[in-house]
Amino acid sequence: MGKLVLTKKPPLHAPYLVAGFAGWPDGGGVSTGVVDFLTSYLAAEPIGEITSDGLYTYTSPAMASRPIVTIHQGVLQALHFPANEFYGWQSQGIAPDLVLLQGIEPDLHWQQFTEAVLECVQVLDVQRVYTIGGYLDHAPHTRVPRLSAMVTHAPLLEELLAYDLDLADYEGPTSIQSYLLSHCQDQGIEGIGLWGGTPSYIQGTYPKVAHTMLSLLSQIWRLPLELSMFEEQTAELESSLHEQIDSSPELAEYIKHLEQAYDLAEPDTPGPRTDTMVDEIQQFLRRRRDQPRGDDERSS
Repeated sequence: MGKLVLTKKPPLHAPYLVAGFAGWPDGGGVSTGVVDFLTSYLAAEPIGEITSDGLYTYTSPAMASRPIVTIHQGVLQALHFPANEFYGWQSQGIAPDLVLLQGIEPDLHWQQFTEAVLECVQVLDVQRVYTIGGYLDHAPHTRVPRLSAMVTHAPLLEELLAYDLDLADYEGPTSIQSYLLSHCQDQGIEGIGLWGGTPSYIQGTYPKVAHTMLSLLSQIWRLPLELSMFEEQTAELESSLHEQIDSSPELAEYIKHLEQAYDLAEPDTPGPRTDTMVDEIQQFLRRRRDQPRGDDERSS
């Protein structure tokens, strides 16, 4: 029995499918943040899902695949299992119609999961698949994030030459994004994987990379997007970071070293005492979240 359940088949014209996945390939919240924003901003319509039975190990350390419970005043209200949901959006202009997949990287049975995505591609006559990913990088927050791309077919690279993108060079453990694109390649479906690197010392979501990624998609698709919320979130986060860096010469030196290596395209040379300084920054940001009024005094 197939895992795809489509509740609606909207009259989309040659849509692009855009997939974002929580879990391992979601560094900085880039993957989920981009697709969640598009779904909300465009008011995309729910059209179906991939059933989650058998795809997840609920006791996995990856919190993304654990069931979510809602308890109110001691009473169990609801239990929600990992969801992979499809949304459809019809363009009223020159931008392409979109199918958006808000997903969670499966722990098991990637083949079944991918078959469900490709069945959706076939049923809705999807012309191209975009996957969005995020990873932790030795990148400073003071620089414009770098985005990288991979494609299933070499001619697609010509379309990307007009944009400020690196072409991915990588060999190592992979994600559901690459697995899905590999199957697209086998079936002759155009696929583009876009990745953004987020500073390794920033814990949680990093709006600056999501902003950069959405700006790129806006250009590629000629789809106007209002992204000021990401600018505001970035300014607030960087204000907190600079407060910590200004009070610590060692942290300031670490960031300076990252900047120099980043500008020279040497991302694998993070500098001395990286782990200690990264931990200090993360602790500071956690305190800022826990004390939103700015009371950052430590107990003696």
